[in-house]
Amino acid sequence: MYSRREQLIVLFYVVASLPFYWWSLDVPKRIVNEGIQGSVFEHGVTQARLFAFTISLPDFLGGGSYVISDGLMLAQLPYLFALSLVFLALTLISGWFKYVINIRKGVLGERMLRRLRFDLFGLVMRFRPEDIRTTKSAEVTSMIKDEVEPIGGFFGEAFITPAFLGTQALTAMAFILAQNLWLGTLAIGLILVQGVVIPHLRREQIRLGRERQIESRILAGRIGEMIEAAPALHNFGVTGHSSAEIGHRLGTLFDIRLRLYRRKFAVKYLNNLLAQLTPFVFYTLGGYLALQGQLDIGQLVAVIAAYRDLPTPIKELIDWDQQRADVTVKYEQVVSQFSKDTLLPKETTEPPPVIPADAPITVVGLRVVNGRGLVQLDRMSVALDRPGRIAFAGPTGGGRDVLAKVIGRQVTDYQGSVTIGRHELAAMSDREASSLMLYVSSEPFIMSGSIRDNLTLALRRATPRLDERAQLSAKQRYWLEEARMTDNPLVSPDADWIDYAAIGVSSPAEVDTAISNALRVVRGYDEIFRVGMSSRLGDNVPPEIAEQLLAARPAMIERFREQGLAQYVEAFQPDTFNTSASIGENLLYGVAVGNRFAPENMAAEPFMRSIIAAEALTAPLTTIGIKMVETVADVFQDLAPDNPLRERYSFIDNAEIEAVWPEVRSAWNRGQRRHLSAQVRDKLIGYALMYVEPRHRLNLIDDRLVARILRARTSFRQFLPASDAKDVEFYDEGRLMPAASIRDNLIFGRMRYGKAHMRDKLLAEVAEVLNQHGLESFVVSKGLDQEVGPGGRLISVQQRVTVQLARAMLRQPDILILDDALSSFAPSEGHMILQNIMDAMPGRTIIVTQSSEDELSSFDMVLKFEGAKFTGLQRKDSAQAASEAVEPVPAVASA
Repeated sequence: MYSRREQLIVLFYVVASLPFYWWSLDVPKRIVNEGIQGSVFEHGVTQARLFAFTISLPDFLGGGSYVISDGLMLAQLPYLFALSLVFLALTLISGWFKYVINIRKGVLGERMLRRLRFDLFGLVMRFRPEDIRTTKSAEVTSMIKDEVEPIGGFFGEAFITPAFLGTQALTAMAFILAQNLWLGTLAIGLILVQGVVIPHLRREQIRLGRERQIESRILAGRIGEMIEAAPALHNFGVTGHSSAEIGHRLGTLFDIRLRLYRRKFAVKYLNNLLAQLTPFVFYTLGGYLALQGQLDIGQLVAVIAAYRDLPTPIKELIDWDQQRADVTVKYEQVVSQFSKDTLLPKETTEPPPVIPADAPITVVGLRVVNGRGLVQLDRMSVALDRPGRIAFAGPTGGGRDVLAKVIGRQVTDYQGSVTIGRHELAAMSDREASSLMLYVSSEPFIMSGSIRDNLTLALRRATPRLDERAQLSAKQRYWLEEARMTDNPLVSPDADWIDYAAIGVSSPAEVDTAISNALRVVRGYDEIFRVGMSSRLGDNVPPEIAEQLLAARPAMIERFREQGLAQYVEAFQPDTFNTSASIGENLLYGVAVGNRFAPENMAAEPFMRSIIAAEALTAPLTTIGIKMVETVADVFQDLAPDNPLRERYSFIDNAEIEAVWPEVRSAWNRGQRRHLSAQVRDKLIGYALMYVEPRHRLNLIDDRLVARILRARTSFRQFLPASDAKDVEFYDEGRLMPAASIRDNLIFGRMRYGKAHMRDKLLAEVAEVLNQHGLESFVVSKGLDQEVGPGGRLISVQQRVTVQLARAMLRQPDILILDDALSSFAPSEGHMILQNIMDAMPGRTIIVTQSSEDELSSFDMVLKFEGAKFTGLQRKDSAQAASEAVEPVPAVASA
């Protein structure tokens, strides 16, 4: 249905190509008989007519002939050249038809593949949460990306290929039959054998292909699981078992593929044998008939030329039949994977219904049983008044969590009904439900991108208007037309999807202000500010911001002096060793731009290595590196994984210690440190360059070493080639350093180690100065630009939860469900955040799952659970549980 028009167009090209194909088969016969052997130049004829064209009507149309062209009179040599040029022209025309047919066929297949992939993605997004939880994302990804590709490609082949190849083969067969009945019959017989035997032998090939596909999908799923669980596998030390499992699965896949290749090439050998048998018969039998005078040489050449084109379409037709069988198998597997008994309602373009803020949540006869038949929530009925603050109290993992998930639409397979006003919850689409409520769990979902991207994720629900009357470039028009033809969204994801009205702002410039307010509610603003202070300043700083940053630097220093905090900041000075910076930073006295002088590469960099050697730093730095490795190897063995000491030496990898320590210890014991390999020495010097005395506290830096480092600093800057100056930004009190952090640019120094409580005071003063200079929003914006990594792995668990809570505050839903969402915070911190959320959402409904009886005083309604049972309801204005609330509530008609 979707491709009918394009299929018919291509079929028209197929039919139109046949006359030219026939003529291209016939012309070689005329070249041999007429042009070379001169059959039209016999009996003294010196010229013959070529290109004469006459149309003769049949008798029932009155007979008669109409001369269209008289042609040309040509001698034998021009006659031969003219026929040869005709043959060349016909070959080019046939090639053009093949090109157009194949291109349009490929485009058709790609369009259908794009539509199929998009439809499958849309289908997965309509899976119920229960089905999503049991679906392996790696397997689904593999199916949508890889396994459906042959299916989509076959859409272009389904009708066009058999039509094109079949008509070509039939035309060639008809031509051979027209030349000689016996040769034509023989060719048909051999082709029939080929068409019957080869597909029969390929059945086992198809079965093995199906087996390979299933095993590959399982392998992809297991690899995806193990990558996600890699930290746990390393923690348990079971990577060996995991490797063995993957190796075994790869072996199984190898065995299947080996058998498949053997069968494939055996069939290919037989196919080629049958294809070459026919020319042998043609040369033998055709040559005999030519010698007997029953077949002229031109006909024999034409038959052989026609058959030369015959094996290819026959072989491709057989391949097409196998591809059809393969695609059928793949399609059945895709259908079985994506077929679910129940799907979420389809999205509609209609605006969501307006549900009154006081419409109650009515639960009638609700019962939840999991897939193993275990009752998770026993039958219950209750009416939850809105707006209000409601707590579900009980042990973790019991009915309180299940009810929160049901109302939050995380569990949709249940008995009974849940309605909000007159609207059945199960019948709501995502758009309808999400405009009313928001569910927040203890497992925050963070996508790749920046913190800002994740905070505004819940706001990207205002579909941009598509103005087709606007001036569009040729590329934009092409893109739009292709999207329309494949039933894909016409609006670009890069357009502005933010629902500004939902957060009470009118322009993009005000979004960061709303984000800051939301972060303050969930006590995450200070953390984002710290992230911003640690962020790289970057090159594209507006001039007015750069001017204010430079003005804030002396103001910051003066502020520290006024508050008596100057002693806790160690400024960068060209002739002084900064004890709060690493040895490498002191040597560089600047910030590396790019990777060349990055801390992890500095020891192996040739120019830096020459400076270290010239200033006699190799031996002392190697000694420091040995001491650091010795500390990690000996002291850390008995430390807990979360011990703060481990974090101080986090740049020394355990695997590197295992590789380096034996050689270091052996050389150290023999007193032969000079015999360390160059690779190990570079590693040790690299560790030493990251050494910070107040942080690592091994008492390894003395005045003599400081003097050498300062001398090396001077030599480094003096002798650094001008062409390499771009790789380092040296500290300069009079300008900004784009490669340095905002904190280093403002403080122009380092906060001293060992004064953790002072760091907070210093940052508070920094924030005050920034606010005075109008820079606080710039720093916060830099913090919001911080990348979070896949699944938020570049930020801490608490930061992920904070982002999730702030996201909810931005949306300000009518109903907010906090399902154990504050469990990662300390009880006192979680209580303050919850209180802030309640204060920020007056007149709205907040549902919270709680374990502690001591934290229920601030709720208007408390539902109590024991395991899967609902045991009672207590209202704030009632001294005792309302036992009648447990009785069934009359059903409410759903709209």
